[in-house]
Amino acid sequence: MLEVLLDALKDSLIVAPFLFLVYALMEAIESSTKKEKIEKALSGNYAPFFAALTGIVPECGFSVMCAKLFDKGLIGIGTLIAAFIATSDEGLIVLMSSGTEYAGTAGLLILWKIIFAVLFGVIFNILFKKFSNLHSCPEKDDCIECGERHEKFADKFIIHPLYHTAKTFCYLLVVNFVLNTVIYLIGEDKIFAFMNANYYVQPLITAVVGIIPNCASSIFLSQAYVGGIIGFSGLLTGLAVNSGVGLLIILRNGKNIKKSLLIVALLLLSGITLGYLAML
Repeated sequence: MLEVLLDALKDSLIVAPFLFLVYALMEAIESSTKKEKIEKALSGNYAPFFAALTGIVPECGFSVMCAKLFDKGLIGIGTLIAAFIATSDEGLIVLMSSGTEYAGTAGLLILWKIIFAVLFGVIFNILFKKFSNLHSCPEKDDCIECGERHEKFADKFIIHPLYHTAKTFCYLLVVNFVLNTVIYLIGEDKIFAFMNANYYVQPLITAVVGIIPNCASSIFLSQAYVGGIIGFSGLLTGLAVNSGVGLLIILRNGKNIKKSLLIVALLLLSGITLGYLAML
C-alpha cells in the first residue's frame, strides 16, 4: 500500500505547478471582468450563449453567480442550465494539467459543452418560461453580487492561486490514492473489462458521480478518464451535469422544491443525452 500512496503522491505533484499557473490565469481573467456587463448579457436575448461562454471558465464561480441570479429571478431556467452544462469545475483544470496529449480532449469537451449548452438553454427557456419568474431589478445593487474587496496583487495572484492549488492538490491526492487502491485491490484488467463490458452504461454511472455538488467529483471523473477507466462519453456526461457549488445553491433553497428538482432532472437529462450522442 505504501507503493500505492507514493504513486498517488507522485502523480499529484506532477500536476501541481500547472494547477497554480491555471489558477493565476483565472484570477487575471476574473479581475478584468465587469460583472455588470456579464449580468446584463445573461438577461438578454442571447443569454444561453453568454452563459455557456462564462460557464466554460474553469472552477464554478460563474455557475454560482448564475445560480444567485436565477434565485433573484434575473435569468431564465434555460440560461441557468446552459451555465451548468458548460461548467466543469476543477475537472477541466485537472484534464488540461495532465499532459499535452489531453489538449485535444479538453478542446473537444469544451466544444461539445458550448454547442449543446446553448441548444438546451434556448429550448428550456422556451419550454419552462413560467418557472423562471423573470423581473428587472430597479436598484443596481440588487443585481450585483456584493462582498467584493480590492485586494493586493500578492493576495490575488499568489496567495489565492496557492490556496486553490493546495486545496485541489489535496482532493487530487485523495482521488488518486482511492483510484490506485481500487485498481491495486481489484486489478486493472478486471476494471477495464467491467467498464468495457458496460460501455453503454457509462453515461448513467458518471451522471450519478457528476451530479454530486462538489469539485471532488469532477476531479474523480477527469482522473478516471486519464487512467483509462472511462471513455470520452462518460467524461462528457459527468462533467456536463457537474456544476460544482452552483447546484448546491439551488438545492439549499427550500422555498421551491419542485423548481429545484426540475433543474436537477433537466441537468441529468441533458448530460446523459450528450453522453449517448457522443457514443454515436
